[in-house]
Amino acid sequence: MPKGLRKFVFSLDGDGLTRYGGLVLFQAFCKSIALRRFLQTYVRWPRYDYLKFHPADIFLTHVYAIVAGIGRIENTQSLISNGLLPSLLGLPIFPHRKTLRDFLHRFGPEHLRSLQVAHDKFRDWLFPTLGLQYSAIIDADTTTLTVFGGQEGTAVGFNRKYRGKSSYAPIISSEGRMGLSLGMDLLAGNVHPSPGAWLFLKQMLEKLPSTIATSRTRVRLDGAFYDKDLIFPLERARIGYCVVAKMTAPLKRVMVRARYNEFAEGWESAEFLYTPFHWETAHRFVAVRRPSALESERVQASLFPFQNYTYHRVLVHALDLEPHNVWRFYCDRGFQELLLREFKDSYTLSRIPTRRFLANAAYMEIILWAYDLVRAFQFLCLPEEFQHWNISTLRRELWSIPAEWVRTDNRNCLRLPRLFPNHDLFQKVYKASLKASPLI
Repeated sequence: MPKGLRKFVFSLDGDGLTRYGGLVLFQAFCKSIALRRFLQTYVRWPRYDYLKFHPADIFLTHVYAIVAGIGRIENTQSLISNGLLPSLLGLPIFPHRKTLRDFLHRFGPEHLRSLQVAHDKFRDWLFPTLGLQYSAIIDADTTTLTVFGGQEGTAVGFNRKYRGKSSYAPIISSEGRMGLSLGMDLLAGNVHPSPGAWLFLKQMLEKLPSTIATSRTRVRLDGAFYDKDLIFPLERARIGYCVVAKMTAPLKRVMVRARYNEFAEGWESAEFLYTPFHWETAHRFVAVRRPSALESERVQASLFPFQNYTYHRVLVHALDLEPHNVWRFYCDRGFQELLLREFKDSYTLSRIPTRRFLANAAYMEIILWAYDLVRAFQFLCLPEEFQHWNISTLRRELWSIPAEWVRTDNRNCLRLPRLFPNHDLFQKVYKASLKASPLI
């Protein structure tokens, strides 16, 4: 049996070593779009010590740490010995974790608002660049971020996993076709999203390009937003919508008496008019059901069974579609559920960094920046057959690569593993990154 290596001699002279060699691709893209100059021009940063780091540099350090998948801010200590990232960022050293957290603590309402306005300007450049000019779909959802300390602005609300624990309940909105973020509103865990939902959605609608008419804008929402104070303004604005309805007893009685038509094997849909309590006018509803024999006991326990059928969901809508197409249109909203999971698992959304509310809100806005930059990188730099890769795949296949940065003959050389399988793709993506158009 062959023997492995036994004895080693250690040396501390590896200045250019890194485990994130592929981040040069992301850095080349950010440099091509002149991101740093854009941030310096359009963001009103909080007052900070400019001696070592400009606030834009600290912001980009947060973005790169999120994109690299470092996790909590405490984990950025592992990057201090990284031989590549400080030079990629143009910094003398990698900022200390205390520096990164103090940067968040200095954010006030006006600084956070300035960062959000700059993000909207970035979206104004991104929408036409990605071809989003004539129609749009707005998705919104809320999630629970459990905290285990005395964080400011949290409260005990509905928490399926940790009952009785304080939490945040942010509302996150995205564009359903391209998957770009539209905004986030950080709320306490006991605040229901429906009372302020129309104001939030109105702000999201204003972020869409002016070339998109309201008649070609549609909204998809889950049951947390089912409220006449949201439905009626959407109708007055002539915006198509599809919202999950709450299955009240009167609605169930009308739903089970409706006439259903089969649209797929084992699936039936029906459309009917119904006037909810205090709504004054009738609205169009769509219900979908399946024979109970086709459903497992676990599924039947979580849904509404009646006689020989299991009713999956009821939707109130204002769309010019057949009932089964309304159902399919809403099912496409599953991307929003996956997006929330990706935000929490891959973009550190669930790892609350500070005790201050505004600092946490600023960090979540940075997460949205990192997400949109990654989406832009996917669409503008990756070949079409690889654009479906999410950030976890990008890290595994392109970014988390052992490498050594050396400078010879006044040239930067990145030494990659000899058996690196994606060498050709790496070269293509790098060339595409250098061709991205600047923001300003």
